[in-house]
Amino acid sequence: MTVPDLGPLLSPTSVAVIGGTSRENGLGSRTLRHLADAGYAGEILTPEPRAGLDRDVDVALLGVPAAATQVVLDRIDGRAKYAIVFASGFEETGGTALTTTKGTILLGPNTVGLYHAPDRALLTFAQAFDSLTECRGGSGAFLVSQSGAFGARVVTAAARYGFHLDGFIGTGNEAQLDACTLARGVLAAATPRVLLLYLEGIRDAANLHALLADAQQREVPVVCLLGGLSEAGSTAAASHTAAVSTDTAVTRALFEAYGAVLVGSDRELVLAGLGLSLMGRGEGRRAGIVTGSGGAGVVAADLLSNAGLYVPVLSSELQQQLMAHLPPIASPRNPVDVTAQTIGDDATLEKVCTTLRDSGEIDLLVVIGRETQALAAGATTTAHLPTVVATLDREPGTVRPRIEAGQVVLPDLDSACRVLAACAPSAHPSLAAVAPDADTLDRLLAGDPTASESLTLVADAGVEVAPWAAAATVAEVVARGEQLGWPVVLKSDVGAGVHKARAGGVRLDVTAATAAATADQLLAAGPTLIVARQLRASLELFAGVRRDPQWGLVVSAGLGGAHVELLDRTVAMPAALGRDHFAARLRADLFARVPDRYDDLAAGLADAAFALVTLAGRTGAALVECNPLGVVDGGIVALDARVVR
Repeated sequence: MTVPDLGPLLSPTSVAVIGGTSRENGLGSRTLRHLADAGYAGEILTPEPRAGLDRDVDVALLGVPAAATQVVLDRIDGRAKYAIVFASGFEETGGTALTTTKGTILLGPNTVGLYHAPDRALLTFAQAFDSLTECRGGSGAFLVSQSGAFGARVVTAAARYGFHLDGFIGTGNEAQLDACTLARGVLAAATPRVLLLYLEGIRDAANLHALLADAQQREVPVVCLLGGLSEAGSTAAASHTAAVSTDTAVTRALFEAYGAVLVGSDRELVLAGLGLSLMGRGEGRRAGIVTGSGGAGVVAADLLSNAGLYVPVLSSELQQQLMAHLPPIASPRNPVDVTAQTIGDDATLEKVCTTLRDSGEIDLLVVIGRETQALAAGATTTAHLPTVVATLDREPGTVRPRIEAGQVVLPDLDSACRVLAACAPSAHPSLAAVAPDADTLDRLLAGDPTASESLTLVADAGVEVAPWAAAATVAEVVARGEQLGWPVVLKSDVGAGVHKARAGGVRLDVTAATAAATADQLLAAGPTLIVARQLRASLELFAGVRRDPQWGLVVSAGLGGAHVELLDRTVAMPAALGRDHFAARLRADLFARVPDRYDDLAAGLADAAFALVTLAGRTGAALVECNPLGVVDGGIVALDARVVR
């Protein structure tokens, strides 16, 4: 979607409030009070709904009932650059969609409007903004929310920490402008330091790709609270690929690929935004802890570790440097326990924190102390390394002046550790900004290929397949076994939509002595068998591709076998992110667990997986998977394959 110029919307020089002004609590009246209380300096018009507009304005705010909204829109269409529609009761309830034809761009309907502190533009009726008319801003943070009421509460919750957002847009029912398009416009028009998102679902995966790529190119961190994540993302019965490449896994992989932060609650959204806006990204994920309480240090270490950070033991040299400032009973390992008698000494605290930051052994620092120790600890927005002071006996409102002054003080350990974790770079390889590769194929195969046809398709796609042959009689099975070499695997040549192993159609370790009886039993259930050489794999892997209605082709791979879903050693992501990024994720998340042993497998497994991506794209298949892929003599060989309509 074309990204609109949001300058006139966020920084309007003229606004018209139409409707809802005759009553004190009308939507128009509340909006006018917000503009007046905020000291909005632009021109404000209040025309009658029946009159339309006699001059051009940047923004028209419509507080009229739903039944009158289209008529009023028609009267102002082309006169207002943007129209914000507060009313609801259109497409979302089965009604008629609102339209404009002369150039006016519609925000909403069913939106609470927007807030842009630098221009004192409170274009909203929401009562949550009654306490925000000072328009403090200055944080560089901007929130785009698909829920207006929820988003407004996030803005006020952030303010209780002294974290004042520069802007907020409630997207409403998105008749013309969806959340991702608006967020891309915010990146261009408002140049935020951090972009916050609340999405109730992903309505356009390609536009989300584009938004995350835009933010990465502009080096603007993105923090997203995403509702509607589901573990039910499957496309074929009994599919390993669908089981391990769930909606949640794929969504997380997409955000991680662009270095964006996906959070699980409104509190995390606020805290992550606070940290990134005040301190930006750290260089790594190594955290240092300074405390006067051993117990608090242990809890902080647990919180940081649970957030994916690393709390390293400091080198003996650094420990000696720290002990030069500390009493003999102190512990310099990390957490650095300076003891209760020393934590109140600001001069000593400053020396300890400076030594840690300059050591090169940590990337982030949390200091458990008093709220007045931000300067001594170096917990300021000017510090060269993200540093947070955690107090143990304060409420958010009591530390607000510290944060407003650029001193990063949080009222409890959990808040402080979450803020610090948000400032760490992603633990996963990030992607160079790319344009999304939208998969639009929707042609399906005429019918599910059989197991043997699946093997042929996979081999033609470039994946090495274990030697095999078809057999229709017991005698042919014995002959194929002699040709391939015993032992062999016998499989029923059924449609790929049938899971052969679960249906009892697979026999392993078939020898010359057992071949006839085993073949006779399997042939009773179907006319044809696959006879395959039984290879001894040193490791079993898995690769698969599924077609998702939201993401297009989704690729997944990892450790395989009969219980791949239970192993939890897989990587799943939209295939549009590319083979190289997939290989990097496999290398970092799977094979780096045993350094130097599996160095070549990440590239080989990525090659096999993206051969399946190509096959799925060429055929329009809903599912293509190889499980297992065996590592045989250092190479990757498909021991089974399925291509499903």
